[in-house]
Amino acid sequence: MQQSPAQSLGLGAEPLGIARWRITPARLVALARAGEWAAALGGLLACALWLGLWAQPLLAILPALSLAASGLWLGLLMSRPDRAAPLGGYDRPHGIWLWAAIAVFAALGMVLVPSPVPGLVLLGCSAGSAALCRLALRWLTRALVRCGRIALCVVLAGGGAEARATLQHLLALQGQGVHVLGLFDDRDGARSPPVQLGVPRLGRMADLPAFVRAQPVDMIVLTMPPRAEERILQILAPLWVLPVDIRLAPHDSKLGLRPRSYRWLGDLALLDLFDRPMRARDALFKRGFDLSVGAVLTLLALPLMALIALAIRLDSPGPILFRQKREGYVGAPFTALKFRSLHHAERDDGAVVPVTEGDPRVTRVGRFLRRSSLDELPQLFNVLAGDMSLVGPRPHAVGARNRDMEFAAVAAGYAARHKVKPGLTGLAQVRGYRGAVTQAEDIRRRLACDLDYIDAWSPWLDLRILALTVPAVLSGKNAH
Repeated sequence: MQQSPAQSLGLGAEPLGIARWRITPARLVALARAGEWAAALGGLLACALWLGLWAQPLLAILPALSLAASGLWLGLLMSRPDRAAPLGGYDRPHGIWLWAAIAVFAALGMVLVPSPVPGLVLLGCSAGSAALCRLALRWLTRALVRCGRIALCVVLAGGGAEARATLQHLLALQGQGVHVLGLFDDRDGARSPPVQLGVPRLGRMADLPAFVRAQPVDMIVLTMPPRAEERILQILAPLWVLPVDIRLAPHDSKLGLRPRSYRWLGDLALLDLFDRPMRARDALFKRGFDLSVGAVLTLLALPLMALIALAIRLDSPGPILFRQKREGYVGAPFTALKFRSLHHAERDDGAVVPVTEGDPRVTRVGRFLRRSSLDELPQLFNVLAGDMSLVGPRPHAVGARNRDMEFAAVAAGYAARHKVKPGLTGLAQVRGYRGAVTQAEDIRRRLACDLDYIDAWSPWLDLRILALTVPAVLSGKNAH
């Protein structure tokens, strides 16, 4: 049987020229901007310590700090990232020359002014530090792009002349980490050739969702004119649940929008259709929060987990941990860890038969663990491994179902809960929706909570859910 182009590419393989561990240009820009701020402020602080200003009264050094801070703020304002450039301009010398010019200005001021002005010294040191940081970032950014560590993976939905024009813009951005993996189109023949400008047609529109789930795709660009509304809606229907940015390249548009209405990727004008739930800074913060807080919670829980492991071993034969394949980020399966709460011979690997009140499959220790949710503690290791987050939709078993009721079939938009990593706790749990799913309305309520969480996510919401988890668990409501 002949393989489709998408299959021949290898859905499980990394695209050519892109490293397995990579960051997107947007995340690089966020990190680089933070580094630029840190370098400028670090230079100012180091210079202040060198001059001994820290030992002087605040009022005495306030003029010097005000002068340095004003120049520093102006430099940071003028060196802000270029929103249209994928790499924000950190691969260009503009920012280096800007900070160097400020440092030279401060040095000339120190030469021309009869008595030394501490504020100019501070400004010169901070600007010089920022210039060195930008120089290092320019070299590092280019090196990471060359080795595929910085990459924005794009696929096109649509073919023909519109796709060709979009490809020309995107291929011009290859030096800034933009990789076009391929395009998908339902048309054949001359209207949509197998290869355009060196980019292959990987399949039909129906193949696109599976490809996005299997490959590290960051953005889907629709290359159809805005007037093709019905066709655009048909294409979007299976895609809106995926954790990718979806943009429309409005070629031949009659909308007459001003340039500020578009999102620019180089010289390519795009209209936003859908955004991923978390931008680069948000995802970076959430992962850092999971690692730091998760490590502390794991260390605190280790003695308790050791006692639970001993109790399970003495209570019934079988392994201490129960390992189950569950659906994670973008629906990819991972092995979730739990303390075993059922008799090993009666385990339910697919979680098909829900555990109910007084279920004879539950062990004596397991009954306490399930009521107190302590059976979930080993999932802290899943959090540290990156398969889960501390807060998010609870992970369901692969192909989640309750006997004959398939969750995805009874809850519209069920796959949208996979836009973020599953969590140790979530909004549904603190609202009281725990325990067995016995009817369709149970999963619909939980899905509504999951989608509310994804739409309203913020660091404060995560902290609030973590704080509310303790009383929700202690109440034991709906826990079996």
